[in-house]
Amino acid sequence: MLPEFGLFFLILALLVASLQASYLMPAAQKFVAPCLPAAAWLQSLLITLAFATLMILRLESDFSVINVIQHSNLTLPTLYKIAGTWGNHEGSMLLWVWVLAVFGLALSRSEHSSTIQTAIAVQALLCVGFLLFILCTSNPFARIFPPMADGEALNPLLQDIGLAMHPPLLYLGYVGFSIVFSLAVAALLQGNMKRGWAELVHPWILAAWSALTIGIGLGSWWAYRVLGWGGFWFWDPVENASLLPWLSGTALLHSNYVLRKRGMLKSWVILLSIITFGLSLLGTFLTRSGVLISVHSFASDPARGIFILGYITVVLGGALLLFALRAGQMESQEKMLPLSREGMIVINNLFLLTACATVLLGTLYPMIMQLTSGTKLTVGAPYFNAIALPLLAIPLIFAGLAPFMPWQHAPLRQALRQAKPAMLAALAAMLLVLAVAKIKIVLGMLGMGLSMWLIVASLRWLKQRADKHLSVFLGHFGAAVVVAGITGMGLWQQEFLRPMKIGDSTDVAGYHAVYTKESTVITPNYHGWRDEFSVSKNGKEVAQLSPEYRIYDIAKSPGSVAAVDYGFTRDIYIAIAPSGTEGIVAVRLYYNPMIGFIWTGCLLMAIGGIMAIFKLKL
Repeated sequence: MLPEFGLFFLILALLVASLQASYLMPAAQKFVAPCLPAAAWLQSLLITLAFATLMILRLESDFSVINVIQHSNLTLPTLYKIAGTWGNHEGSMLLWVWVLAVFGLALSRSEHSSTIQTAIAVQALLCVGFLLFILCTSNPFARIFPPMADGEALNPLLQDIGLAMHPPLLYLGYVGFSIVFSLAVAALLQGNMKRGWAELVHPWILAAWSALTIGIGLGSWWAYRVLGWGGFWFWDPVENASLLPWLSGTALLHSNYVLRKRGMLKSWVILLSIITFGLSLLGTFLTRSGVLISVHSFASDPARGIFILGYITVVLGGALLLFALRAGQMESQEKMLPLSREGMIVINNLFLLTACATVLLGTLYPMIMQLTSGTKLTVGAPYFNAIALPLLAIPLIFAGLAPFMPWQHAPLRQALRQAKPAMLAALAAMLLVLAVAKIKIVLGMLGMGLSMWLIVASLRWLKQRADKHLSVFLGHFGAAVVVAGITGMGLWQQEFLRPMKIGDSTDVAGYHAVYTKESTVITPNYHGWRDEFSVSKNGKEVAQLSPEYRIYDIAKSPGSVAAVDYGFTRDIYIAIAPSGTEGIVAVRLYYNPMIGFIWTGCLLMAIGGIMAIFKLKL
């Protein structure tokens, strides 16, 4: 009966969400308004119970439930039974609608103005769409009789601690922008942006952006550890799907800053709110419709893809139509000058959105070509590196300069004088790269120069600020650290690939690695072998690394678990695979300089966003 209870909770949640959404009808507002807070509590409670029910069914290994059969088995470790709740299509969509409902509940705790009430109703309408999608095409509680004795297997690539952290944080980012969207639609429905709207939406933008930043960083770290390729970003379409709302969300964050300080860019903020959530929905379509084949893609039913595409069309199309009808009523009449802080922010946003459009085109174009003409194309790293990266580099220049520009108007010479130490530091970094780099010298000079420019500019700006808000500093400083890490990897990464047997050794970047031992690994979930390597430098051992190669018994699928010696300035990374010859393994040994800067920078940016929510000062 437990699966039926879970389904019953979802049906009740749909009815409650429909009641909330009926507030959007003028005739029902008088009767529904008093119910909105209680309905928000009830809806989130019902979806929480449904989500908890699915988790219990997995923990109990109830193999009468198709979802449990397809994505769990008796030998699966408890951690992955829990985290695997969202490691499949049905469970991930239930996680999505749960976060949607909880955010709606959090919004209902705000002061009950007409804007808040309208936004709660819009949020509930979004829940209605996703609940209908789950109930009609993705029922997580569907049964099979008689029950199976055991289940199939969770994808081996998902059997990692990354599954427990990456998707929930990514969804907090994706769905967090739904509140921003709902508040924007509420403002459009009312025909004006009431006083305090920008302050109201500000923490929601920060929370969603911060969660998405951490989620993307964790996803990169997860892929780095489990895919055995030694890199951090592959420009995979599903990776791009998470980057798109982050880029537009960054533009939204800065635009709303102008709106809060100067009362300008009202319609621009509304439009970016719609676009950012639309890109979040697009990411859902790409990963849940079956149009992409990826470890992130859990769906292959065309009906699901058609439903999501129709949902996106209605939500995004309706919001854009409303924007076209109402946006002109709320724009400020004050003129904006390019040589001002707000002008610099707008120029920055244009480059961010151009980069976003470039990534979107490269992501969707192969899919569109295949659907329309049957032609299979691949748009890979060369396209994105050549076009998107330069567009993303330009905003770093303005990010270092804009804080020195006063509002309204300022002589450029004055701002350049303030930024002179940063320019000198950037020049020094470029000359240093020129002296030591052997490959990609021009890109290395630009990358390290931009990083040092932004670091010194941020430090100088923080020193001059009387209020010492750390949030902006950490956001810009973190971005500079990410750029330094990416540049360092491009300049100095070294790779060694060859078959090795016990006793063999090799050198990479001054490190000496010796293959010392092989042992068999047998667990209830998988079997395989573990190889041990002793890594030394200048005759002194620095690490013992033990990569594994696994065969998961139920799935009959292999998986490689890399071993990494993490360091502040570099990682030593080893992954193994069968060579086809007994006693010999294929070894990938990487020297990855500054790769930890990438994830550290993401964390710093997210911390900056969180600190801004609470307005913490130094």
